[in-house]
Amino acid sequence: MEEGQQVQKVQNINKIHGLARLISAKRDHQQIVAAQGWSKQDEDMRNMQILKGLFKKLDPTVMKAVGDVRGEIQISFKYDFKRHLLLVKVIKCRELRSKDLRSKMSDPYVKLEMTPDVEDAEEKRTRVYPQTNNPKFDEIFAYPLTETELINRKLVVKVMDSDLLGRDDFLGEVIIDMNTFNFRDSPIHTAWYNLNMEHPSSLLVTIHGAHGLSARDDVSLADPFVKVTVPGTKLMFQTKELKNTVDPVWNETFEFEVALEELPQRYIIFHVIDKSTFGGNDSLGQVIIELMTFNPDHSLHDYFRLADLRNTERLKSKWAQHATAEEFRESLVAHASSRHPTFLFQEHTGKKVTSIYTWDECLISET
Repeated sequence: MEEGQQVQKVQNINKIHGLARLISAKRDHQQIVAAQGWSKQDEDMRNMQILKGLFKKLDPTVMKAVGDVRGEIQISFKYDFKRHLLLVKVIKCRELRSKDLRSKMSDPYVKLEMTPDVEDAEEKRTRVYPQTNNPKFDEIFAYPLTETELINRKLVVKVMDSDLLGRDDFLGEVIIDMNTFNFRDSPIHTAWYNLNMEHPSSLLVTIHGAHGLSARDDVSLADPFVKVTVPGTKLMFQTKELKNTVDPVWNETFEFEVALEELPQRYIIFHVIDKSTFGGNDSLGQVIIELMTFNPDHSLHDYFRLADLRNTERLKSKWAQHATAEEFRESLVAHASSRHPTFLFQEHTGKKVTSIYTWDECLISET
């Protein structure tokens, strides 16, 4: 009896030591996870991503995608009328196609972009879900938009394959027009969307030249250059300055990141300037080209007449189309009409702009 008790005691002691080692190992593991931010499994997956990136760099042709875009994404939309918020829930994807031949699984995440851009809106994206072609995200994103602004917006949803060392791979996208939803009749809209190939996002603008520009005086000719911008893209380019000519030839091409679905809301501004070494530069005229009728399948090659457009109603109306400016305008009209009805319509004094009329032309093309 005493011998049996002794055996039982030893076994109990061994169990206690085993449990102590297990608890100690678990504690150490938790400390490592807390310090490093990932577990051993996460670390293995991270190392796999690094290996995939190295293979891609060593032999990009081997790591190319197989076949077309495949898969679907489920998204839910809800509009909060009280807070003027559009809530977008990225639920999950299914049957995604891996972009790497050496791995059957991708490391997907989703990027969201509202077009036209919401003022100061940061890029929204889900977290990365490693080694799966059927990720479940269940993440919600909010866009501050009035009902009026919502009508003219489109949501671009891109599914990407994360790559720690190289460029992330494109797995598919869908563009959802917000004016297809009636949140008054149905507060929530949930649906599956087929992923498609990526739409063109680059607008190439070539400034060939100009002719018949205004000479500075009877002695010296102009030193012209052109500034070009697409408002809303936060980019402005400038051609090189040419000396002593009223018929400059530049043949310079600039690239703007403009998605296909944004073309109806975009326009290009060209400003031809005479460089002055003794004072301020002189404006030789501007051109505004609307993109709402531009056909991306056919390039545009034409001459455009220069004019002084810096203080025209056309340019002012474009400013008013900006999301923040539009919201300010609506608030101003509402308050002014109730408190100071004559404020918006009375004549104001201030700095005046002298108009310059010119018959000069500038040759521009878009592709």
